[in-house]
Amino acid sequence: MKQLFRNPIHKDAASLDPGLNILFLAAFPLVLWLFRDTSGAVLVAVVEVALFAFALRLISAGHRIQREYEEAEVAYRPRLPRKVVGSLLIGVMVAVLAGMHFSNAIPPLLLGALAFGLGLSAFGIDPMQDKGLDNPEVLARLEAADYVELVNDTLIELSERVAVLGDAEMTLKTDATRNMASRVVKALSGSREDLRRLRKPVDKFVEILSTEIGRLEVDLGGETAAFARRRYLAKLKVLADSFEERARRSGVKAGRDAFDMEADMLIGRMPQENAA
Repeated sequence: MKQLFRNPIHKDAASLDPGLNILFLAAFPLVLWLFRDTSGAVLVAVVEVALFAFALRLISAGHRIQREYEEAEVAYRPRLPRKVVGSLLIGVMVAVLAGMHFSNAIPPLLLGALAFGLGLSAFGIDPMQDKGLDNPEVLARLEAADYVELVNDTLIELSERVAVLGDAEMTLKTDATRNMASRVVKALSGSREDLRRLRKPVDKFVEILSTEIGRLEVDLGGETAAFARRRYLAKLKVLADSFEERARRSGVKAGRDAFDMEADMLIGRMPQENAA
């Protein structure tokens, strides 16, 4: 089965939020340091501006990630708490600047801690827990969606194998069967019970179809190509009719046993029809 949980929260922001751009004005006094005579002041100014820009970028990315987190039904907490780290960098920047004006280390550290706290207060903290992973209804819906996607991908692959053979009629009827099966699978995947009842007959349907296409690919190039073609079309019709009928009547109303029985009977009929 394909990956059960999808988490779109993985990309960094391409640019800062417009509201954060105004904070760059807070670093404007550092630009004046670039015109000082001492090389140390110029170096400190460059490092501080770069640090501040990186901190704002982290905070901007953290805001975007939190929005995606709040909109998603299921999401993992971010591995890197970007807003917390960004606020921490701002605190470090303030502590470094204050350290140039105090001989004692305590005031710069206190000012840095204050800046860090104000940053957390202004920007908030990142999501700290996974979301939706303990909700059975959400998980069942995601599982059903992944199963439907997997079945559809498999049926498309089987249809493409028939299309490569270059027979228009077989391709058309295989595509029709694929579309029918896809509709049935999607219709019956609305609940956990339907999904549980659906899996075995659908898996058998896909298995039979794959087997018959494999036989068709082998026999179509030999002397029995015409017979192989007729056999495949006949079995495709039996398979499609039986699956659709039981999906409509037994799959939902009669329960899993009736559907499984029909699938087993269909498998048993295949050798007899082949002899015919």
